[in-house]
Amino acid sequence: MARFSALIPYRQVWAQSAFWIGYFLFEWLNTGAYLDNFQQSLCLITLQIPLLIVAGYWNLFVTIRHFLLSGRTTGFWVSLIASILVFGLLRRYINYTWYYPAYNIPGLEKPFLYWPKILAESMQLHLVVALFVVVDLVRHALNQQRLSERYKREKLAAEYHLLQSQVQPHFLFNTLNNLTSVSMHQPARLPHLLHGLAGLLSYQLHESNRSTVPLNKEIAYLNDYISLEQIRYGERLDVQTNFHELTNWSELMIPPMLLLPFVENAFKHGAARSETNCWIQLNLTQTGNRLVFSVENSVVDECPTIPTTGLGLANLRKRLEILFPNNYELVTLQEDSQFLAVLKFTIN
Repeated sequence: MARFSALIPYRQVWAQSAFWIGYFLFEWLNTGAYLDNFQQSLCLITLQIPLLIVAGYWNLFVTIRHFLLSGRTTGFWVSLIASILVFGLLRRYINYTWYYPAYNIPGLEKPFLYWPKILAESMQLHLVVALFVVVDLVRHALNQQRLSERYKREKLAAEYHLLQSQVQPHFLFNTLNNLTSVSMHQPARLPHLLHGLAGLLSYQLHESNRSTVPLNKEIAYLNDYISLEQIRYGERLDVQTNFHELTNWSELMIPPMLLLPFVENAFKHGAARSETNCWIQLNLTQTGNRLVFSVENSVVDECPTIPTTGLGLANLRKRLEILFPNNYELVTLQEDSQFLAVLKFTIN
């Protein structure tokens, strides 16, 4: 909340100036048409507008912002009553000294301290002041709402980037485990594995910081990751992908590295825990403006239930809440010797 002594922001000055200029023109033309004397109405509004402006800012900054909005009710009523009396007397003085002698001689018949007239003119003045205060408070409330929405967007963006940054260490952790295993049991394949890893890291470096990437790039990244994993598992792993039903995937945009946790999960809890033949099936289809990605993999019968709250999937759920609030579906299901994960979300 702005203090009374704080400098008025530049845009606020323009908005308030527009109000007073608009009021000046309206009152001059309206009163001039009523009196059929635009010179008299110009004199009247010229005399009164400085007092209106002072009363407007007094009530805005002191009566409302300093007292009312800070919960100081007693100060609010004291300031309001003082404003009614003081500005009523000042308006009476201005009219009695300059306006009545020139345009309204009968107005001088009443004494200066004629309180019914003083209070009536003060009420008229404070109706304009009330309109000014309401307009400014509404403008301030709308501005605060915009700032709040901007803050929420920036906060969500920061949270999303933090979650996205966690994907990379998680991916590296899993890949380094693969490198360790391959170096021990299949050292001849290590150079090819390192070459594939360099390509994946290049994608993360150049694309992962973008808000969206073409779907075909994300699919190419998944294919490279799958090829890298297949080096480790060899012929005992059967991976089937169905990505070719989409004909416009170069035009579809999705957040980068959104689908990777599903594939990682399939390898980590499927092939990595099996010493025999295993399989993974990946399907990607489009239904209207929604993309459906499903990953199904075999699991060892003796293997405990696959966790759905680990870092990978937990991170993914948080990212989805930020990217598609209340506009996505994530289903995981484990039955017998297989595990299924399905994601549906709206695409651009």
